[in-house]
Amino acid sequence: MSTLQAGTLNVTGALNLPNYTTTQRDALSSPATGTIIFNTTDGVIEIYDGTEWTATAGAASYVVATGGATSTSGDYKIHTFNSGGTFNVASVSSDAANNKVDYMVVAGGGGGGGFASGNFNNFGSGGGGGAGGILKSAGFNFTVSAGSYPVGVGGGGAGGTGNNAGSDGGGSQFGPFSSSGGGGGGQQDKPGRPGGSGGGNGTDEQGENNPGGSGVSGQGTNGGRGAPTQNGTSGGGGGAAEAGEDGYNRPNSRPARGGDGYSTSINGSSITYGGGGGGANYPGGPHNPEGGSGGGGPGGTSPTQSGVDGTGGLGGGGGGACDQDPRNYPEPRGGNGGGGIVIVRYKYQN
Repeated sequence: MSTLQAGTLNVTGALNLPNYTTTQRDALSSPATGTIIFNTTDGVIEIYDGTEWTATAGAASYVVATGGATSTSGDYKIHTFNSGGTFNVASVSSDAANNKVDYMVVAGGGGGGGFASGNFNNFGSGGGGGAGGILKSAGFNFTVSAGSYPVGVGGGGAGGTGNNAGSDGGGSQFGPFSSSGGGGGGQQDKPGRPGGSGGGNGTDEQGENNPGGSGVSGQGTNGGRGAPTQNGTSGGGGGAAEAGEDGYNRPNSRPARGGDGYSTSINGSSITYGGGGGGANYPGGPHNPEGGSGGGGPGGTSPTQSGVDGTGGLGGGGGGACDQDPRNYPEPRGGNGGGGIVIVRYKYQN
């Protein structure tokens, strides 16, 4: 690579700079301070200041940013955060229309409810955990400026054990936008918890037939009711796009399904996020529990089976633990909720 001496460079025609992708640039061995290149990944002119590469002022036609795992799809750059971090905007375009980003903030899913132990004459299945709340921009409608935007990614809530509801999932954040963690699945006298999407209720042989936990408007839906009988099935956790199903009484005691999640192609491929955890089967039931599409974990199938964990990175709720006689079987637990995710994308080239 040639080096210019200090002074003035007068160009009357075209100035051809060395072209490098970001990967190729970072592989350069000991570049000299003042080295100038054209970064083909970001579409900007960069100068090396002796410590780092910096986009030249006014050079960017689009947003230039770092943070999370980056990828591209067509003319769009995508930043994916599976854990907390910072979305750092190094520079923006002089055209405000090119400074708008699309975002999705998915919180952690709630854990599935446990089973009622301690009294073998009074026990029941746990409800499915609610999906983590999803906050999605309506297209490219958030204008960024140079600076830092904090990102937080909520973890999944723990599945309930014994006569305990599942724990709520953790909330997620991108800058000023936040979504609520999914509500934990209920258990008998402990109703499904409210959250981004609400947790499903457990079975309740006291006949109360309470509704499931409520979801946050614009982020999720409600959990399903549990059947008011010991041999019924528990309610499914709410999904981002569909409420959890109510539990069923015998003789039609099929497991309640978790609500379906929300599908989007923000990362370049169609993926469904935020499925609710499935309610559990009753002991010996002939049906297979189902979690909602988008990472919802199915509920327990038999007296020896715990609920299945929600899928990490999708914010799915955990499945509920299966009803069982604590005298004869090991204690199952509700499935853990799946962790959330934050995705930001913007146009970076024509």
